[in-house]
Formats: sequence, structure tokens, C-alpha cells
Amino acid sequence: MAHVAVETGHRPKPAGTAPPRAAPAAGGGRAVLVRQAVLLSLLALLVRAPSFGRPFWSPDEGYLGTEAVLLRAGGTMYGDVVDRKPPLVPWLYEACFALAGPHGLWLVRVLGVGALALTGILVARLATRWWGHWAGLPAGVLTVAATAALPAPDAMAATFEVFMLPATVAAMYFGARRRYLLAGLAVAVATLTKQVGLAPLLPLAVQILAGRRRTREAAALVAGTVAPLALCALVLGVRPFTFWVFFSSGSYASSPPGPAEAAGRAGNALLCLLTAFALTLLLVPRLPWRNALRRPADRTRATAPPPPRDAARRDASRALAGWLPASMAAVAVGWHFYGHYFLQLTPPLALGSLWLVDITRRSGTGGRRSTRGGGPARTASVLVAGALVAAGAWTAAAVRSAPPGMTKVLHVATAVEERTAPGQRVFQWGMHPEIYWLSGRKPASRYLTAGLLTNFSGGGDPARVGRRYAVPGAWDRFRRELAASPPCLVVDDSAGTPYRLADYPELRNLLTRDYRRVATVDGARLYQRDTC
Repeated sequence: MAHVAVETGHRPKPAGTAPPRAAPAAGGGRAVLVRQAVLLSLLALLVRAPSFGRPFWSPDEGYLGTEAVLLRAGGTMYGDVVDRKPPLVPWLYEACFALAGPHGLWLVRVLGVGALALTGILVARLATRWWGHWAGLPAGVLTVAATAALPAPDAMAATFEVFMLPATVAAMYFGARRRYLLAGLAVAVATLTKQVGLAPLLPLAVQILAGRRRTREAAALVAGTVAPLALCALVLGVRPFTFWVFFSSGSYASSPPGPAEAAGRAGNALLCLLTAFALTLLLVPRLPWRNALRRPADRTRATAPPPPRDAARRDASRALAGWLPASMAAVAVGWHFYGHYFLQLTPPLALGSLWLVDITRRSGTGGRRSTRGGGPARTASVLVAGALVAAGAWTAAAVRSAPPGMTKVLHVATAVEERTAPGQRVFQWGMHPEIYWLSGRKPASRYLTAGLLTNFSGGGDPARVGRRYAVPGAWDRFRRELAASPPCLVVDDSAGTPYRLADYPELRNLLTRDYRRVATVDGARLYQRDTC
């Protein structure tokens, strides 16, 4: 019997070919996102739980706490309250203290948990967009867990980098969706949190140049970035805003530590972060470009249309090629390499590790997914499990950690509170502004640390410490402040430092003429004014 071929309009499938899988329903996709958000929020609470166990983690928290109290009392930003940072985090502290009281740092730390959770969620959304659902949860978990890998004082402090992270990732997320006005607004929020929040502009600009609507998208990005900065400058005063945010750090940025110390700091922080991503190296047994060199080109495949996700993967490669270097440059500004600077590397490093895993999974012959590693589900499970174990270990270590000098600061703050009455002003010559905040006493000067008056910073170049390296105009204002409202108590915490009080005639003569030493607390000398 003759066989008759019937034309159906469909080519027969080879034997053993599985039918195509249906796209997940919208409701199922939302359920996945909700589960990811819940898991990442719980993980953020876990890794930041130790932050609630100490009265402070860094002088930055003390500085911000003191600023918040002064703002609550009617002070003006960049007038009565000065800092080399943008205003968003001081305002955030002020709002939290308005709700929870002058010692309501716990509320700021709750918001820090929320900021970290939001960062992880946005990173997960980016990874899902670029590589598929298998990559979302691992990327978010790696990001959140990696923040705990740094030393506890850097990882646990609720300061600028923690609140900058979600805005920088949001900028990249909106950029991936080509919504550049929103991306620019996110960059502006990041910049008003800390100046290096401008870093996403580089990868966003590269992305725009690779597109077709360059003029329109660039205009949207610039407008979104500039408008909030300009509005903030108009509210606070263009001159003080631009000076303190962009032009007050010249001496500080040009006074790095020695090369050996800078390299040691950077190496230690990078080593801490790389341990968070070491597990991904186990999932990358062979370099994909090496495999590509070893196998002959597949001419048949070259004529086939690319898979739909290839465009998203190209976007990922382009974005990470700009984002990671820009973030590294932001970390390196000033060459101080403090540990908390490296928090901004966690999102691009987490996504970069997923990029590497993804291209390795697809680096088998002919571009097919490599079966080594058990497929995407197993890859995701291994990454998540490893990150959770590491996060648990780092969190346990943080529980046992304490900020350096915490005991001394608590003792000095107690002594200040005991020897002064509420309303009396205090001046501390040192680098621990948390003394003001913990003692509940107002500072006698807008310059809350000796750093603004001497250019001293921990580990900076001691040869560039002194009056001539101070913030321009600071000493004239400082003298007027002391003359108008002399402090009732002076705390000299400069013993053994490059900014010894005895080397500054104005302060030395003031103490000699009007003050007497009343106590020495853990090396800090307390002087009380005779008329108080």
C-alpha cells in the first residue's frame, strides 16, 4: 500500500523532542515575586539583627544622631549643622527621632533592614529579567548575605551606603526597562544620600548610546537626575549646598593614607566580599571562552535566529561592564578604602557572579546548556544554600563584635552628662561626635569633630593634618562660635593624635585662661569653665 503524505503545514518533530512549556501565568509570576520578597526581607532582618544590639556602631551614626537632635531643635542644614555629605540621611534620622525620641536609633536601623531588603528584591528582579527566574532568588540572596561579610562596624552601621544601595539598584532596574526619567530620579536620590551615588550614570549612558532613541533617553536621564538636585539646592541655599556637598572635601580627598595601608585596607575588604561569592567559582569549572577556542565554529547554528533571551543577556553584559567599574571607581575616591565604602560593590558583584554562572551553564557544545551542575534549579539551590550558611556564620560573628572604642565613649558620655546640666553646651576635641548624642548635650560648635578643623581622618596622611588643611573658613567661624557661646565643658580626646590640642593656640589659651581640669576618663581630659 502506498503511503500518502498529508500536508498539514507543520513539520514533524524529531523523536524524543519534548513539547514546548507553556509560559507561566501572570498570577504565578506574582506569587514567585511575593515569595522572593518575603524571603529576602527575612534574610535582611537576620543579617542586620546584630545592629540592634549596640548603642552605636560607628562615629558616622553618632554624627548623624547629633545632627538629627540639632535639626529637631530648629537648626538648619549647612548652617547650624554642617557635614560633607548630602542631606537625605540627616533628614531621615531627624524624622526617626521625631517619631521615636532622641535615642530612637532603633527606628533608623529598622529602616536599614528595609533598605537592604529592597536592594535584594531589586537585584532579584534585574537577574530575573536578564537570565530568567532561576537567577532571581540567588542574586538577591547573594547581595543581602554579602553585606554581612564585611567587619561588623562597617556592615551594621545604619549610615549612608546602606540607604544609597536601593536607589543605585533602582536606577539600573529602571534603565534596564528603558525608563530613563525614573532611572534619573533614582540616581538623584542616591546622590542626595551620598555623592558617589552618581556612579550608575556611566552604565546608563553606555546603555543609551547603544540604543536608537539616544537624544530622547539622554534628556530624560539628565532631567531626572538634575531636577531633584536643583530643587534641593534651592531649598537649602545654592551656595551652602554646593559647597558642602561638592566642594568641601578637597583636602580630605587629597590626603590618602600611605600606599601600603591603602592597599591593605582595600585588600582586606575585597577578600571579605570575595568570600561571599566564592561558591560561584565551584559552579564555573571551565572558562567559557577557553571552551569556545577549543571547539570549531558551528556554521549551521550561525544561520539560526538567536534565542529571545539573548538580547537580555547582551543588556546584562553591557550594564555590568559599566556598573562594576563605576562602583569600583566610587570606592576608590580619595583612596581611603574604609570598609563601608565596599557595600556599594555587593549588587554588581552578585549580578556579575550570576552572569558568570549563566554563561558557563550555556558553554557546552553549540551553545547548549551544560548539564554539569544539574541545571538551573540545582544551581539556584546550591547558591542560595551556600549564601545562607555563610550569612549565618557572619551574623553570629557580628553578634560578638563591638565597635572599637565603644566602652571609652560610653564612659566619657556618662561623665559629660554628670558634670553638666541640660541646656549647657559642650565641646569635644576629638573624632567621637557620639559623645554629644549619648550624653544629651548640645555642641558648642557646628564642627562636631576635629576632622573638619584639622583634616584628620582615621588612617589619613598625618602630614596633611593642621589648620591650613581645614575646611575653608572653618576657623574664623569656630572662633566666633566659641566667643559667642563658650562651652561649659571641653573634652580633649586628642592625646597621641596628630591634632593635639596643645598645638592649637586658640584652644590652648582658652583652656589656660578660663577652664580647669576636673577629670580624666579613659585618657580623655575634661575641662570645666570656672563660671559654670
